[in-house]
Amino acid sequence: MLFQIILFLHILAASAWIGGSILLFGMGLYFKDKEVQTVVYYHIGPFYGYFEAIVLTILLLTGGYFIHALHIGTILAHPQMQLAQDFYVKITMVTLITISTIIHMYISLKAHGRERKIKEKLISRATSLAIFTLNLGILWYAIKIRNLI
Repeated sequence: MLFQIILFLHILAASAWIGGSILLFGMGLYFKDKEVQTVVYYHIGPFYGYFEAIVLTILLLTGGYFIHALHIGTILAHPQMQLAQDFYVKITMVTLITISTIIHMYISLKAHGRERKIKEKLISRATSLAIFTLNLGILWYAIKIRNLI
């Protein structure tokens, strides 16, 4: 029963994480007017940032639980196996998305309420694109791994 509850939380958190990422990415493309973008992100940004920090924490904790409960370490000890290779890719992407999120949140909170410097804009956009792309990759590998288990 505990396993099913944790799996439910993991899938729910993944849905919120990926769905929110796609929504914000789409909003960035949809709202062409810089004033509208500024107003929208000014109001949504902080709430979304804290919400996503909680969701990412849930994903990392539940993912860690699955690594332990499913003895993933045993699988990872055999890097020639396709399942191990897929886990390594997914774990690498999770690490990169976590780093990208930390950098993105740091810049967003630091620059909240003021015009971002050019370097901040570039890093913020790059991390947003990385988060969006890595989300899709992680989802892809989650499906691959599920099919192999």
